[in-house]
Amino acid sequence: MTGAKISRWDRPPEPHDWRWVVGHIGRAMIVVGLLMFGFVAYQLWGTGIQTARAQNHLDHEFDDYLQQQGITADTIGPPTSTTIPTTTTAGVATVGPTSTESTTTTAPPAPVDQNYGDIVPGDGLARLKIPRIGVDYIVVAGVNVQDLRKGPGHFPNTPLPGQYGNAAIAGHRTTYGAPFYDLDKLRPGDEIQFFTKLGDAYVYIVTDSVVVNPTDYHVITDSDPAKATVTLVTCTPLRTAKQRLVVHGTLDVTRSNEVGKPLINYGQAAPIPVATALPGDDDSEPGPATTPATTPASATPSTTVPGSVPASSPASSVVAGDASATTSPTSGNPFANDDAFSQGWFDDGAAWPHVVFWGGLLIVICLLGYRLAKRYRNLWIGIAAGVLPFLVVLYFFYENVNRLLPPAL
Repeated sequence: MTGAKISRWDRPPEPHDWRWVVGHIGRAMIVVGLLMFGFVAYQLWGTGIQTARAQNHLDHEFDDYLQQQGITADTIGPPTSTTIPTTTTAGVATVGPTSTESTTTTAPPAPVDQNYGDIVPGDGLARLKIPRIGVDYIVVAGVNVQDLRKGPGHFPNTPLPGQYGNAAIAGHRTTYGAPFYDLDKLRPGDEIQFFTKLGDAYVYIVTDSVVVNPTDYHVITDSDPAKATVTLVTCTPLRTAKQRLVVHGTLDVTRSNEVGKPLINYGQAAPIPVATALPGDDDSEPGPATTPATTPASATPSTTVPGSVPASSPASSVVAGDASATTSPTSGNPFANDDAFSQGWFDDGAAWPHVVFWGGLLIVICLLGYRLAKRYRNLWIGIAAGVLPFLVVLYFFYENVNRLLPPAL
């Protein structure tokens, strides 16, 4: 007859031999593996909590601002009956004339002044709606790592939505709410709507979508100053950062408010670095270095009137000023590092103390739970008492570990 099973609390200490060492190494590897799986889950879904919280704040702030200014937000007009002809080249739909017949062009309407006041990184600029894919987000100023965690971000070295030139917007596709998750579903003729903090409404019509390499930053800077266009950027294929998905749109002037003068760099005097690569969506890889742009001609926003620069001229000629200008330091410009890929391997070194603190607190919770279980000689009591505080602390631990990762879209 065999004896009763000995409780784990009554067993003699294990001998500290090689089996004891291997056993503890195996347990440690299992714990690390589970923590890594948990971190992946945090990246994919937990980061969305931060973005949802930030968007809720921005949404109320945006509406309160309009109310305080006595502004009634305009609405998008009904669709026109005119259809946009499309052609397909190498599987990519594009918009434009289907023949080489000459067309009569008319001068675009004169731009109007738009007073956005002082703009700081992370400020809400406009509400972005894309009906086809259910997007409804507040667009923030800048594409810095912290800015993009709040929602889609506007490249400061491009005009604002509703202004002449190419307004560029970047957004996450796999983390932080993934606002551009379904961006690949947009087709020519779909609408991209903006409702600005000035109360104006603008509707852009999707013209084409292309896949480019991370180094093809020209999709952001190429611009016809006589047209109002928009460019949306995210990563592709899904859950990778190998390439960039770029969606272009052209303003439907018949359904939009008056087009404004381009406000470049939000009037900052110091230059914005011209990136050599588009930001990515993978928090596991660093981005290439960037080269600074030349100094703007003045500290005031660019207000180039449509038609004063040839349509073939890149936006950089408008953004950066005279090509003969010399490069100046970017210190003092809050947007000088607003390219989410120009930072180093680690994004925020100041997160290390927080990682150590929350990691130490996790260990303390585990030890207290074990002591509680040992006292009552029941492992489940320790687990029940410690699971909730452990998960809460684990969330903040992951949040700060994520701050150490390379910047990304």
